[in-house]
Amino acid sequence: MFSSRKDKPSLMPVNRQIDTVIAQHCKLEGDLTSENSVKVDGVILGSLRCQGRAIIGETGLVRGDVYSADLLVIGKLEGNVYAENLHLHATASIVGEINTRTLQMDTGARYSGTVTMREEAPPAALPVTAAPIALPSADRKDT
Repeated sequence: MFSSRKDKPSLMPVNRQIDTVIAQHCKLEGDLTSENSVKVDGVILGSLRCQGRAIIGETGLVRGDVYSADLLVIGKLEGNVYAENLHLHATASIVGEINTRTLQMDTGARYSGTVTMREEAPPAALPVTAAPIALPSADRKDT
């Protein structure tokens, strides 16, 4: 009847402190970069990059790509995901591509797009930088 927590991998980091909060009635137009953790209960119209944990709360909406070590989506995300660990809560809604190492999806979560599962982090996908992360392009030639 009860299952052991030892059987389920935990996506919670050891340090659960939230360093930055975008409150419910706040709207950020532009990119947000953090070396720590971020919780979004408001709206971000731009990319979100954090080296720690990112949480898109129940009233949160991100319209842009999200780069994070750990990402918990409870609200809405309209953009691509580049995360080591991704957890979609039952109320989550994502429209976009997902690139992750681990994916946990609760019953009821909604998702539209493709999922790419990988074994290790892609180069330069997670570091926080002032400049946008360059993603592979079909027309790019590597020499």
